[in-house]
Amino acid sequence: MVNTRKLRAKIIEKGFTYAAISDLLGMSSCTFGKKIRNISDMTIAEAEQIANILCIPPSETLEYFFWGVFED
Repeated sequence: MVNTRKLRAKIIEKGFTYAAISDLLGMSSCTFGKKIRNISDMTIAEAEQIANILCIPPSETLEYFFWGVFED
């Protein structure tokens, strides 16, 4: 599950918009928004692309893209 609040904050921090990120990913901003809000599934490849765009280090990717997945 995507940590929506944390990812939105990172997008703003890095000066991007949903439209800019979705263009870089080759998808509509509507589709990108659905993936961030956990309405549609995000692939690992998409998460990796977003992490690269936003300069999220590998050590922090679980906090952004797999939030709540590994909790007991």
